[in-house]
Amino acid sequence: MPASPLPPAPSSAQHGRPVNARARLCAWLTAGALALLLLATPGGARAARIAEREKTDVVTLTNGDRLTGRIISVQYGILQLSSRGAGVVSIEWPSVRSIRSKYMFRVEQAGGLHFEGLIYTTDNELHVNTTAGESSMPLAAVTQIIPYESSFWQRVYGDVSLGYNYAKISGVGQTSFQFNANYADAALEATLNASVLATQDSSGTSTNQDDISSTVFFTRPSNNFWGYIGDLQRNRSLGVNGRATAGAVVGNRVIETGSTRLLAYLGIVYNQEWAAGTDSAHSSIEGALGGSWRVFQFNYPKVSLDSSLILYPSITESPRYRVSGDIALTTKISSRLAIKLSAYLNYDSHPPDVNATSTDYGVVSSLAYQFGSVVQ
Repeated sequence: MPASPLPPAPSSAQHGRPVNARARLCAWLTAGALALLLLATPGGARAARIAEREKTDVVTLTNGDRLTGRIISVQYGILQLSSRGAGVVSIEWPSVRSIRSKYMFRVEQAGGLHFEGLIYTTDNELHVNTTAGESSMPLAAVTQIIPYESSFWQRVYGDVSLGYNYAKISGVGQTSFQFNANYADAALEATLNASVLATQDSSGTSTNQDDISSTVFFTRPSNNFWGYIGDLQRNRSLGVNGRATAGAVVGNRVIETGSTRLLAYLGIVYNQEWAAGTDSAHSSIEGALGGSWRVFQFNYPKVSLDSSLILYPSITESPRYRVSGDIALTTKISSRLAIKLSAYLNYDSHPPDVNATSTDYGVVSSLAYQFGSVVQ
């Protein structure tokens, strides 16, 4: 869900001791990270074990071969099947002639239309038996098929990554942690992302960059969608002890094919921030112009490129503007493990601390573990 603005810091006179925004935001971020870990590991894993589907789905290829197993997902041009004798098999979607299953799936068609129900195929067409009747579409128009269950936990999937980089010549070490979760329901798609980057130099000085962001997009029977975005952030390099951003957006699925997806949106957000070295909060209204782009290369080894960029032009403090961007290259090394190389960029034309830098960027390498019933 979108982040709510943090309450203003109480004065030291109220409690008889100094209180700073950094300590307060650390508590928020720590509590949020613990909540995310609890959501991702114990409950989700337990639910997946209890209700794991039988390996009775049948996939027939264009060359006549038949494979039996459990359909994990169809995403970005790849059908992943947990087969009975060969483990997890990745099949290029154009090579699939038909599929048959007794279980329910969430099916998405190019353009944003989505359906939930039992599926089967005839003459290169996919049929979905929904509560409102039967819907059909060409196999070539299918962009996503994921298991659809009544349990909330079985609809959550994502990855957890941990990395460490050290440069001996400079004596600088970096530890990174990232958590990414996705949720798909009948009419919405949601993401929850958390990242912590701790840097320590040879003198023992350490700095942290923390971020928790979320999007909730409600799909429409067209390429359009609407929803909410939110972000909690701390970055001392940019003079930010704490920042809370939340707002509403409308968007469009500009491109959606079997191997790529491009979303664009615009809206308005409320921004509240605390400058480094102070406990006073400052509020403003900003525009939001952003998007995300994913390209999936389905030849082995499986490689995906994910990127996002958001521009925040200030409305109440023009001509100030902020930019936040991320790009990640993920290479699978097993069914659930991957090597991730990511880069980030943060820019603020007028940082809240006049002594802070306006640009922060870096590159992080990490090892990622993918969880949930959908393995990307």
